[in-house]
Amino acid sequence: MNGKLPSPEQVFRQIPCFCGVLLVAARSVTRLYSEELRPAGLEVTQYGVLMMLKTLGPTPLGALGECLAVDKTTISRNVKVLERHRWVTTERGEDARERVVSITDMGTAALDKARPFWDRAQKRMRAALASGEFEQFRGRFPDLALAAMSA
Repeated sequence: MNGKLPSPEQVFRQIPCFCGVLLVAARSVTRLYSEELRPAGLEVTQYGVLMMLKTLGPTPLGALGECLAVDKTTISRNVKVLERHRWVTTERGEDARERVVSITDMGTAALDKARPFWDRAQKRMRAALASGEFEQFRGRFPDLALAAMSA
């Protein structure tokens, strides 16, 4: 090696694995959103769970994990943290083994507080991409997630 490291772009474009390059992209985007959300006191994963609950309403824990493509252990751990902040509550479902998660008023307030920071992250991503690419990527990612789930 000549002592000069390749640029991140050179490295990223050489990753042959679909999953590997997607992980790098996800980590990079997550870092940007986390940086923006930090002043609001929310992590990007917490914001995502709260937004999902605001959209869905009360949701069984297992179904929430499925919607977010995370395993039971991860969603349980994330919900416990949100409960400690009193941003969500959990109650028993129709089946005594089922737990139903709901966003609280404090959770909605946390989302409202974080919204300008999330908006700024969205704006930064939109500005960093060529015209129309933000919407193209955003429109295609659900297809990518569904394809992986059915593969």
